[in-house]
Amino acid sequence: MDQIMDFSSVQGKVAIVTGASRGIGEAIAKVFGAHGMKVVCAARSKEQGQAVADDICAKGGEAVFVQTDCSSADDIQQLVKTAVEHYGRLDGVVNNAGIGMGGTPLHEYEVGDYDKIFDLNSKGVFAGMKYGAEAIFRSHSQGGFLINVASIAGLTPQKGQALYTATKFGVVGMTKAAALDYAKYGITVNAICPGYTKTSIFGDAPQQAMDFFASDCPAGRMGDPTECAALALFLASDLARYITGAAIPVDGALSAGHQNVSSWKHPELVTGEKLSANSTIAAIMDSSTGAAIVEKYLPGFSGNEQAKSAYGMTFKALAPMLGLSEDVVEKMLTELSGIG
Repeated sequence: MDQIMDFSSVQGKVAIVTGASRGIGEAIAKVFGAHGMKVVCAARSKEQGQAVADDICAKGGEAVFVQTDCSSADDIQQLVKTAVEHYGRLDGVVNNAGIGMGGTPLHEYEVGDYDKIFDLNSKGVFAGMKYGAEAIFRSHSQGGFLINVASIAGLTPQKGQALYTATKFGVVGMTKAAALDYAKYGITVNAICPGYTKTSIFGDAPQQAMDFFASDCPAGRMGDPTECAALALFLASDLARYITGAAIPVDGALSAGHQNVSSWKHPELVTGEKLSANSTIAAIMDSSTGAAIVEKYLPGFSGNEQAKSAYGMTFKALAPMLGLSEDVVEKMLTELSGIG
């Protein structure tokens, strides 16, 4: 098991992380640095990006900051050149820089919005992959990797997110196609697809909106950037050399499918509560003692499969529909409450 979880293979690898000044990019850069990788932090903000690089170095790692406009292919080409000049090689690129844009129907976007988001989210990723792959080949890397931070919007279209969704579908598509190009040469290409994650992409969204994002997720919470960073570390390591062309959600099951109404037969499994009149009908009827009490007051009920399948309903809630007098119902509920 210790060997399986050994990330020593990443030590000494040189990796570029774009959008490294905050959020997921910052988390990835710091996790890489903490595990012995030489990190080239790229971002537009000199102050924030340099702070991330300084933090990595202060904790014993190696990192430099290169101010970069990741919507400019020329800037990215220079970024890759600088990384190779500084460290002598390149083993991987994490194309994380991107912007969000959405909340309106497609016709309300401007053509300028299209240019802005595609320049960064699509062209920027392409340039990072292009110039990164060339440098990785020239470095004769034995563990080369390209990691693109896409989104669950690249897996499942989202209302009001036409342009953002288009860019992220494009990132996933480029990831898969490039994986086919480079699999033979030992360069892995994968996409991380975050769901609702607590980053600056949400800007100054009101608490009501943040609460919605948490409730909309099956896991009942938003993600943390470090959860994406852990996956990036794995994908950069030799543990993941046979994983390529994957678009991996980190989203608390948000992209797994559409949520619907469902009820547990046995909620006591997680609540730890004992059987009582407040337990579900299904749970009561699965108990021989409970079933015997119900049969005493409702002969033949055990044969009523339709009633038993009302998973989330309790006998207390069902009482008005049972045709029993109030005192008889009260006796049955009292006996059921004594089961536990």
